[in-house]
Amino acid sequence: MSSSSGISANSRVRTRRARRASTSATARLAAAGRDPYRPVGGAVLYFAIGSLAGQFIGKLAGQPLGIRATATRLSRDMSVKSILRAIALGSCLLVLTTQVVTAASANSWSVGPSMNAARYGHSATVLLDGRVLVAGGGSNPDAEIYNPASGTWSPTGPMTVARADHAAVRLADGRVLVISGNYYAASSAEIYDPASNSWHATGSLNIARNYPQAVLLKDGRVLAAGGQNPSTGDALNSAELYNASTGAWTLTGSLKTGRYYHSATLLNDGTVLVATGFNASIAGGEVAAAERYNPQTGKWTSAGSMAAARRYAAVVRLQDGRVLVAGGDNNGTLSSAELYDPATNSWKTTGSMVVGLGLSPGVLLPDGRVLVAGHSYDGDVYQPSTGTWSLTGYQIFTDLEGSAAWLLPNGTVLLAGGAKFGCDSTGDYCQYTPTNTVQIYSP
Repeated sequence: MSSSSGISANSRVRTRRARRASTSATARLAAAGRDPYRPVGGAVLYFAIGSLAGQFIGKLAGQPLGIRATATRLSRDMSVKSILRAIALGSCLLVLTTQVVTAASANSWSVGPSMNAARYGHSATVLLDGRVLVAGGGSNPDAEIYNPASGTWSPTGPMTVARADHAAVRLADGRVLVISGNYYAASSAEIYDPASNSWHATGSLNIARNYPQAVLLKDGRVLAAGGQNPSTGDALNSAELYNASTGAWTLTGSLKTGRYYHSATLLNDGTVLVATGFNASIAGGEVAAAERYNPQTGKWTSAGSMAAARRYAAVVRLQDGRVLVAGGDNNGTLSSAELYDPATNSWKTTGSMVVGLGLSPGVLLPDGRVLVAGHSYDGDVYQPSTGTWSLTGYQIFTDLEGSAAWLLPNGTVLLAGGAKFGCDSTGDYCQYTPTNTVQIYSP
């Protein structure tokens, strides 16, 4: 962990056990019958333009000549201006780093405007006016706002502390509550006020917890459940409620099974489904049992068990009220998926993902399908009516873990940040390197 930021060491360096067990994105694509090296647009274009001509073209385009010596394949969807920026010098193909974004075709990805800061383990919360607050995910206490209308990012005032792997919830009045996410301040919470573009501290949790999950209840309170004890590393089963009018937390009924790396989903009837997760005291560690919280009684009841125990899964409530749990990790990346039906309080398996994904966000699309993307070369799209999955086009930025995604007003999905995993030459030191890249999926 960093003594300067207080961000948990687990938010920067995941266990090598989980990573070693995961199948590489390249192998997963090959198994799915996809060529991981095929260019995004399907065409391979190479250029042999003299260096002087290439420099002249770049100057005409009015862009700085950022050049990297890398052989590349260029998409047929690139504009003429982008294509002409590719120049060949000697035997090495040099490609200008400036990229022009053109209108994306259906089921494809395009480059979006980069964030001001690289982030991993950050949160993304849609504000009442349609802008998006992206907070934390780095060693600095910063956040920024994305404006879909202008396609630009702007900073907010500084957060009170640096946070990563925290929970964020938009309150009924439009402010945003952010919880935990700092090893030295795991019980802290703060609020972002869009009116003043500023942050201020609010009441602290009764129990410090890393990796909590939180959800806004229909009565305006916020439920924070589970997490990890920052002192012992044990899974927590405690839960508490936040009152936005008083800024205070009160304890409520405890989970039957403590967990972290889990999910919390508000159901149509106002109850909350908690599923997936990790608890070292359980055989294997991953949690299969699910639970349901009733805000009126403050108690938890069993919500059955999934067919496959998992953590780091994508969890999305469908338009019909059922809940999709897809992918995740259990001694390796999972491709299986399951559906929870609140009406019968039961689970059933559904079609498996084409490419298994873990540590990848899920987003409900306007037409009722679900996009899961990030930690591979392309994403998976789930069709509830058939229970089947299909691949998206190739992502612009690939194999990113811990990205944040949200639906934009025009029906596209913005996938921001995330981290690449890498080890040194000995393989003894491994870490995640955050990125500020942004890509947009067009259904």
